[in-house]
Order: sequence, then structure tokens, then C-alpha cells
Amino acid sequence: TLYFFTPDTATTTACTGGCAQNWPPLVSTSSGTTLGDVSLPGTLTVVPDANGTQVEYNGHLLYTYSGDTTSGQTNGEGLGSKWFVCTPSLAAA
Repeated sequence: TLYFFTPDTATTTACTGGCAQNWPPLVSTSSGTTLGDVSLPGTLTVVPDANGTQVEYNGHLLYTYSGDTTSGQTNGEGLGSKWFVCTPSLAAA
């Protein structure tokens, strides 16, 4: 499950250090990776920031959550009223 953090901006992460240990950022390790046949209505890009080359969707930096232990869990949804599941319909920031 991928999440976004409302204090982030499209170009600056607010989640670094200890935060990034609990909420590992989704980072790109290659510039040529494709999504195959996946069609998204929004824009998927990478942004260099304090966490590396972090992936963003519609201007929202993406993270996973250490509290999700199996695929499909959404244990981070709504935590602190700042963490939310990223869906394909996520509005642009």
C-alpha cells in the first residue's frame, strides 16, 4: 500500500530521519523503469529530495508504512490525520 503525507509539498519531503524509518519513502533506483500496461489517470514522476529520488503521484510524494505487514493492509490510513492511502484518483497537489 502506498501513502502520502499531507505536510509534504510537491518538491520537499517533511518525512525524513525517524519518520522515514516508520514510513519508508518509495524511491526510484532507475531512470528507465516502465509501468508496463498500467494506466493511471494522473502523473507519476520522480523528485530528488532528502530521501533520494522519491516517486510522486500527482504531486504527492509516496511512502510505504512499516505497520503494514502483508500486501493490501492499510494500517497507516488516517494516522495523525496526516497519512492517507494513495489511490489512482488522488487529486493533484
